[in-house]
Amino acid sequence: MKREEIKEVAVCMVKGLGLINLSRRDLCERAGIPDGSFPHVMGCNFSEFVEELKLENIQEVAHSVSKTRANPALRKDNILNVAVAMARVSGYNKLTRDKIAEGAGVSTGLVTSYFGTMGQLKTAIMRRAVKQGIAEIIAQGLANGDDHAKNAPAELKAEAATLLANY
Repeated sequence: MKREEIKEVAVCMVKGLGLINLSRRDLCERAGIPDGSFPHVMGCNFSEFVEELKLENIQEVAHSVSKTRANPALRKDNILNVAVAMARVSGYNKLTRDKIAEGAGVSTGLVTSYFGTMGQLKTAIMRRAVKQGIAEIIAQGLANGDDHAKNAPAELKAEAATLLANY
């Protein structure tokens, strides 16, 4: 199989299983290539290939996370995405490690393993909110004196301040 054909197989797998559950071993098996030849056939390692899929917005509807070993970077990113979505809906200050773990379909220990303390997790959430321009979360950060929220771009802080003024 050629690179583009393997990529099509990967896209089908992502749509069916979710990006979080995509593994190099399963992709190679479905594509009919030896697992060890992935970098030679694809011209990049598996992590770079997954980033390529992300950049091309190969997304899927929400899938449950497989209980088998998932790509650690994807699992961490999934946990952070769930935490950001929860912060938007129920509030940045109301987040708990247990609720995030439950929403991401992982153990609280895994959340701790990836993010350490709740303070470190909230820092990651705020950084993601600034990067993605999520004014609702930044407004909550500004209200709490969060340094990352204070360092957000001026137009984003202005939008967040407007949200705060309307509460």
